[in-house]
Amino acid sequence: MGGIFFCILTLIYMLFGVMFYELRVFTYIDEVAAILIAAYACFNMFVRQIPFSKPFMVWMGISLFYLIYSLVIESNVPVAIVNDFVMQSKPYLVFFGLMCIKPRLDREHFTIMQGICWLSLFLLIAIYIYHPDDRKIATHGVMLTGEALSAVAILIGALYYLSCDRESFSAKITTILIMSAGILSPTSKYGAIFVCVIIILFFVNKPLKINLKYLLLGLAALVVVFYVVKDEFFYYFVEDYEYNVRPMLYIKMWEVLGDYFPFGSGFATYANPASMTWYSPIYTKYNLDTIWGLDQGNEFHFASDAYYPIFAQFGYVGMALFVYFIYYIFKKMNSLYEATHDIKRYKVALIIVAYILIQATSNALANERSVIAMGILVLALYKYKPRPRYTAINSFGLDFARGENNTKNNMTNEDSANK
Repeated sequence: MGGIFFCILTLIYMLFGVMFYELRVFTYIDEVAAILIAAYACFNMFVRQIPFSKPFMVWMGISLFYLIYSLVIESNVPVAIVNDFVMQSKPYLVFFGLMCIKPRLDREHFTIMQGICWLSLFLLIAIYIYHPDDRKIATHGVMLTGEALSAVAILIGALYYLSCDRESFSAKITTILIMSAGILSPTSKYGAIFVCVIIILFFVNKPLKINLKYLLLGLAALVVVFYVVKDEFFYYFVEDYEYNVRPMLYIKMWEVLGDYFPFGSGFATYANPASMTWYSPIYTKYNLDTIWGLDQGNEFHFASDAYYPIFAQFGYVGMALFVYFIYYIFKKMNSLYEATHDIKRYKVALIIVAYILIQATSNALANERSVIAMGILVLALYKYKPRPRYTAINSFGLDFARGENNTKNNMTNEDSANK
């Protein structure tokens, strides 16, 4: 995929899939984008334009297994199962699809990406000025409410930092300032991610290892993060927890995991919108239908108020696969650093991993912003080498192919791609 084409797609998605998503111009833009990316990757593998990807095929096999498993055990009605299958597959389709495609981005393309970041930041602030009301509650039809505004600020900052020429103090400060726009709609998750970003930018200078420095750094981060989120933690998990959706989903998850060992209760049964649209029998079976927000027929539902409980659908096997997915990301991060010694890309990937793990305390892993998050992660996980261009020259009446760029230019292009 060419760099200009990828930049155009990124701009379109940032506008209609993130900034203006609640205008509902194209409700399924995130699902369509994920499916098209995966389909494009499969087609190019089929015609051998790109190498065969074993990780992508393995993931496809696993996801299809869970789809068939859900249909066989009749976890819900077929339309609900397929709907949830597409929803839960979305971030992985984007990740593995783009890892196959590896968009060819040069320095000029990353400069365009920076322009997209500045435009997105301007729109974010303009949207807040236009609608400055209390934004802590997600409201349909109103742009960037709930945690959306602060989450988008984090993603814009991460993309900007990735697009910078080099690792520099000014790039770090600018990144922090961009992400600071999230203060306009602060949440505990935003505060936790923001703390992690500061630590990653200024204190991580080499890949993470198990040593005293990083153990102390991790402990300090946990202490600060807990201080940031403690009020919300006590509200949800200590005070009247038996009446709140989020803690009860976590508590009952373990019962479902035990009863549906080892592959879980199947798609559209637990902790997702499909399980409420087509009401899941699991909620009745485990007395969750008595909790406001999980009761049948209530127009206000909070089944997707947390992502991690969704592992009840996939069992202990699915939980282990998610842990391995994070491990796989770290392997790619370390491999790229060994090849390029580019700590900036490593830091960007680490920021997105922190974003994913913290945002997943809500259902953020499967929402429309996950497409951008996975896109940034993939761009930070591979090294692009521009294809050499050739020109024909005539020597003694014979045509020869010669590289258009000399060695110095090729080195310059490669350095640009690494930045």
